[in-house]
Amino acid sequence: MRERMRFARDLHDLLGPRLSAITLQCELAHRHLDRRPDTARDQLAQALAGLRDIVEEARRVAHGYHCLSLETELASNRELLESAGVETEVTLPGAVLPAPLQAVLATTVREAVANVLKHSRARRCRLAVETGNGAVRLSVTNDGVPRPAPPAAPGLGLRSLAERVTAVGGTLAHTRVPPAHYLLQARFPLR
Repeated sequence: MRERMRFARDLHDLLGPRLSAITLQCELAHRHLDRRPDTARDQLAQALAGLRDIVEEARRVAHGYHCLSLETELASNRELLESAGVETEVTLPGAVLPAPLQAVLATTVREAVANVLKHSRARRCRLAVETGNGAVRLSVTNDGVPRPAPPAAPGLGLRSLAERVTAVGGTLAHTRVPPAHYLLQARFPLR
């Protein structure tokens, strides 16, 4: 039962945000087909590369070898946000982090960026991983929260993410920051 739950959670965390991102890239490419064919071609190439990555990661999940690189995830999500027209700032941690913690942080980045793209009208986003005082903190902030506040209850992605974060001793918080910013923050002890 535990293995089934791990597989279901990993599959959701892997496919949900990535497929949402690829859908967005394809929609952007479709919009640019007539006026900016080179931009459309680039976006389709990125979507195709993302699909190839999903196939490879799905194989690793099926075999229990799912380990994400935080640095790779930050870079690919920065590219994704920028391809959607969102100016993105990334701050990398000042220390090498343990692989299990990197995997949880990478998953958190992936889910947070998927939510930015799906639920906001962001023009700017900041992805920051900082270490200090025996802890590591990931903050994802965007400036595109629509006027009506997003639902207070977290969706499946955030609930699954909260379970992963607490399983390694961390905490997850997310809130609207007036006037139109949104902050998702995860904190973990460094052992």
